[in-house]
Amino acid sequence: MILNANLTAAKLLLTTRKALLKKPLTQLILPSDQDIYYLHRKQITETGEPQVFELRLLKQDGVGFWVRLEINRMAAAAGAESFRVVISDISEQKAKDEYLRQAAAMFETTRDGVMVTDANTRILIVNRVFTELTGYSTAEVLHQTPRILKSGRQNAAFYQAMWAELNATGSWQGEIWNRSKNGEIYPQMLNISAVRNEDRQVTHYVAVFSDISQLKCAFERLDYLAHHDPLTELPNRLLLFARLEHCIELSCRDRKSFAVLMLDLDRFKDVNDSYGHLAGDELLQQVSKRLTSRLRGVDTVTRLGGDEFALLLEDLSHPQDAALVATDIIESLSEPWYLSKGIEVRIGVSVGISLFPEHGKTSEALLQQADAALYRAKAEGRGTFKYFSEDLTEAAVRRIKLETLLRRAIAKNELTVHYQPQIDIRTGTVIGAEALLRWHHPDEGIIPPSQFIPVAEETGLIGEIGEWVLLEVCRQGRRWIESGLQPLKLAVNLSLHQFRHGDIGARVTEILQTTGFPAEYLELELTESALMERESEAVKILNSLRTLGVRLAIDDFGTGYSSLAYLKHFPLDSLKIDKSFINDIPDSDDDKEIASAIIGMAHTLRLKVLAEGVETAAQLQFLAKQGCDFYQGYYKSPALPAITFAALVSQAN
Repeated sequence: MILNANLTAAKLLLTTRKALLKKPLTQLILPSDQDIYYLHRKQITETGEPQVFELRLLKQDGVGFWVRLEINRMAAAAGAESFRVVISDISEQKAKDEYLRQAAAMFETTRDGVMVTDANTRILIVNRVFTELTGYSTAEVLHQTPRILKSGRQNAAFYQAMWAELNATGSWQGEIWNRSKNGEIYPQMLNISAVRNEDRQVTHYVAVFSDISQLKCAFERLDYLAHHDPLTELPNRLLLFARLEHCIELSCRDRKSFAVLMLDLDRFKDVNDSYGHLAGDELLQQVSKRLTSRLRGVDTVTRLGGDEFALLLEDLSHPQDAALVATDIIESLSEPWYLSKGIEVRIGVSVGISLFPEHGKTSEALLQQADAALYRAKAEGRGTFKYFSEDLTEAAVRRIKLETLLRRAIAKNELTVHYQPQIDIRTGTVIGAEALLRWHHPDEGIIPPSQFIPVAEETGLIGEIGEWVLLEVCRQGRRWIESGLQPLKLAVNLSLHQFRHGDIGARVTEILQTTGFPAEYLELELTESALMERESEAVKILNSLRTLGVRLAIDDFGTGYSSLAYLKHFPLDSLKIDKSFINDIPDSDDDKEIASAIIGMAHTLRLKVLAEGVETAAQLQFLAKQGCDFYQGYYKSPALPAITFAALVSQAN
């Protein structure tokens, strides 16, 4: 029973001192905490030792609050035992303790990694999830900086922007790539907050992050499924349109061409009807793999649906290249297909082709025109290709036929070398000849070089043909010398393919040794584009050829770069003025000035000059006046067979 109470105790309990007197102390204790009181009351009674403990008292309004009770035994008065009880309100401290307990529980049980650093970003605390995500133990990261997690995926500018926002606003949130202890790089969603004291000074940083690898994978998978065919995993129509739009933009900027091919499988329905849709699906998967394997990495193979496919061929060097791809696909898909359970089937394919920008300047137009061309291909017997315009189809068919005929011509020795005399303008004597390739087909007749040389260059046959020409010219030159004909300079064109691939110096050496033709009478002609493509490498190759004793000339001068800056670096003997600058002399003042400038520039560099395509006396007279050294052209003679040329030289000289 309370015998006395001070004013502070009354205020804590929201009552008066008088109301407290004669009231049992247990009436002020929360019923659930009364056992605590009785326990300590018993101990003080038995031991006499003061007791300090915590429990909850009830205020006058019935609200409980935490207090610390300190109970001391007082001296007995008139045989009655009494105690002094000191009450301290600890509600605020308890509330803080509860908050910290909850915060600690949250810190350890949250599914996110948490890291606390000091103002200098030295790590002070990490939670369990942090160690699980990073692979580092708490001991390994304490007093380290977060740089221990740096992946290298973000540059300095990224971190500068992050700290600028953090310093300005007190927080930063974004996606970042970090590295775990085992070296694995993974994406995180990171939130950093600055903790400030009463003076607004930063005391700590708190970083909360989560591994979003699975989330990113899920998004990437959804994006993949949205843009790819689930059966073949090829790009679908949506992705084709996106790449078409990008390709149109690049082609407009760089003035390049590309093609769209629409493919429809022939007799695919028969496979479905005969063997079921599972067999049809397996066939479509095999077709998609074969199509992908036969194209360049920059090209796009798309399944539009059913047995329809589309190809996007970027950066075409020639419109007819699309026909070569179409022909290869037609041949490839016509081969037998082997499915599960020993099933063998044969199908075909029809192809429609549209070109940018000839057949359309939008994605929709190009696909529509390719589809129209496909319809014509199917209507005309299937297993073939058609361009949207008939003239391109005919030209492509002609080109493909030429390639076949050219391969046979090489094997059957249908190609011959003719020789066009080169004349000394001052004396009028024949000083040499340019070797020119000719082709007379038994059925097609004479096929001009303007038709078959581009085909040879595009198919790579030019390397084999060029080597044969060089060998044949050296053989013929040696035969003429042995027959008593005065030695003549024989000029042979080197193709870009010969100049780029293989060791041309070693091959020329071998041919000269094999034939016995004197090196000083062989002149190798190269175009400006061949020399300029790899300037430093070209100088080395030319120097190696020069050491053999052969002469070097630049062909078709004036049609390429025509720069003194590069001419002076190349070890050349002569240059040839292109026929296009000779044709309109003396009527064109521009051509006369160009020819005069070329002659003057060449002589300044101590080079001889030969004019190509001289057909009139007026042209020759002008060139002689300007000091041109040599010429060739119909004014003297066209290119002649070896026997006829030898006779002309004998008569002229």
